[in-house]
Amino acid sequence: MQLLNLITITLFALSADARPIRAREPAVPKYVTLPIRRVERDTGLHVELRHQQHINRAHRLASRAAGLPEPSTDELRANIERRASFIEMPETRKRFNIPSNIAGAQISNFAQDDADNTTAPALANFSAPVDPDGADTTFVTTLQLGTPPRPFNIILDSGSGDFWVESDQCSNNGAGCGNHTFLGPDLSSSFVNLEQDFSIEYGSGSASGQLVNDSLRMAGMILDNFTFGIAHNVSDSFANDPLADGLMGLSKPSLSTSGVPPAPIVMRDTGFIHQAIVSYRLPRSLDHENNGEVTFGSLDPAKFDPSTLVTINSTDSGFWIIPLEGASVNGNAVTLNSTQALMDTGTTLLVLPTADAIAVHAQIPGAQQQQSGQFNIPCNTTASVSVRFGGNDFEINPEDLLFASGGRTTGDCTSGIGSFNQPGNQWLVGDTFLKSVYFSTNIDENTVSLAKAV
Repeated sequence: MQLLNLITITLFALSADARPIRAREPAVPKYVTLPIRRVERDTGLHVELRHQQHINRAHRLASRAAGLPEPSTDELRANIERRASFIEMPETRKRFNIPSNIAGAQISNFAQDDADNTTAPALANFSAPVDPDGADTTFVTTLQLGTPPRPFNIILDSGSGDFWVESDQCSNNGAGCGNHTFLGPDLSSSFVNLEQDFSIEYGSGSASGQLVNDSLRMAGMILDNFTFGIAHNVSDSFANDPLADGLMGLSKPSLSTSGVPPAPIVMRDTGFIHQAIVSYRLPRSLDHENNGEVTFGSLDPAKFDPSTLVTINSTDSGFWIIPLEGASVNGNAVTLNSTQALMDTGTTLLVLPTADAIAVHAQIPGAQQQQSGQFNIPCNTTASVSVRFGGNDFEINPEDLLFASGGRTTGDCTSGIGSFNQPGNQWLVGDTFLKSVYFSTNIDENTVSLAKAV
């Protein structure tokens, strides 16, 4: 009788699901790797103005990280118009193919980026594609949401904490939200509106709407009753984006404006992954290789040199901020004022306080400061710029010292190292640096890991 009771109890335990939110997954190691592929984009916006847009976004992020008031939209527009005033000369217009009827105020309305395109790679088992958006700027993964599942292109952003997609009621100042994939109760039988509002602003763009529950599928794995936002209102930067249908924030939980834990924590708590780790191998357009990937739950040892791996404690900030130990150019140390670095995949440039930017460029052969305060460097530069973290020096690939060069090897190019008088006096370490390293964040341990990328 005791044996029968034991069998009955065991069968009941096996049939019951004690957790209503579960990850349904195949019998594989608990991490998910998503390969990266490039997507082509066409733009007529001058490289100097695109560069200034990225400086503006970095300015907002730096202010937010320092807990200071952010620059107003009028201030940022004035920055664009000031930058435009330095490219009004006819010889400059001819060189960069700027239409004569585009004035500074008109130029400030443009917001597109270039991109490279090559053949997409074959996907590994339990994998899904990820696209870099623009000139090696943002990175987008394809997820499936709803029932029946439909694909959504989602920006991956390590500098924010909310996950949302555009709703079937999406509006941009009364207009539509472009040719995107939308989500709503009529498009998914598993959709549940939680009737809770959310709103978020980024360095570029904003979104607001309501929280919902629905099914998430990623690389063959399924997470039921996943909580995220649907945006009823988005800014121009999202509505006019031809690729992205939403955004997944991958920061620490304190940056979530909706109060919902970032996706890596939910994935860990439901058995989707073992640890709340996100690891990035960002691709370089000029390599013409599909060698990028994002891994949830682990590091991929095939993508970095293990002898160079360092793990560094992050600050208590919601951002991924770590100690900055120094920099050098061609082996010569640079005297810096900053001692911290904010690591962010959503920042395109390596953005420094003005004094540090001047000191770094002073040692790059041929570098010149422009009237705008930004810098040009020779398009064929071979300068070795290294940044020191965790006791190791990490070299930036010389190709990444150039912003949107298009592969040019003659003349001068805009530097991938930007500057402004930053609040908080810290570096914003974006893709200019991150494309040369393997970058991993661990919410559980509050650490950042870096290694030389391979």
